[in-house]
Amino acid sequence: MTVLLFLSMIVLFLAIDFFVQRKNKRSPAAQMVRRDSAPLRAPGGIFFAPSHTWLSLFPSGNVRIGADDFVLRMMENPTVVFLKNAGTRAKKGEPLFQLREGSRTLTVRSPIDGEILATNEDVKKHPELLKQMLFSGGWAYTMKPQRTSELTQLLLGENSRAWIQKELGRLRDFIADAHHQGSPIPVLLQDGGVPVEGTLKCLSAEQCEQFEQQFLLVH
Repeated sequence: MTVLLFLSMIVLFLAIDFFVQRKNKRSPAAQMVRRDSAPLRAPGGIFFAPSHTWLSLFPSGNVRIGADDFVLRMMENPTVVFLKNAGTRAKKGEPLFQLREGSRTLTVRSPIDGEILATNEDVKKHPELLKQMLFSGGWAYTMKPQRTSELTQLLLGENSRAWIQKELGRLRDFIADAHHQGSPIPVLLQDGGVPVEGTLKCLSAEQCEQFEQQFLLVH
């Protein structure tokens, strides 16, 4: 009964988000704002955690989890290293998988408590799926949440898009500080301040660790 009530709430939230987006699309001015203010992919119906993971909910109550566009655009062609296997449990904040490119590594942590049901071996063999099919073939794990109520604490719809804008602001401050420290950081793109792909490789090892501490930890 609790699961059905929760799923009904999610359907209601998605319906509200759908009508808000449709209303905005009717206005050319609103479309221009949306293109400029939300350049990173954040579709309706996808949950986002502040640790920069996304979650897609199935009718069964299970979820698929992956790294979001914000993190992936910091790298050019990252590969995936799984840190958990199917049949094991993951605690909220525990390392799930790593994104690696050259000497740079980012650790992505679990946004919820749950059981690992499956790993996506396709994304391990074909890491380009991370970016090309982010919210379909780019998932890392399928999990069974220990408590479906944890999903209500995540971001959805307009809330997730507003949050991403704040995160881009924090990233601009972070990169400006790194530049002052002497790192040759490439400039951000003009349309909304999206980081140039490969920005992470321009950071020192210490700055990469700082980036992970500031953006990827689960609180």
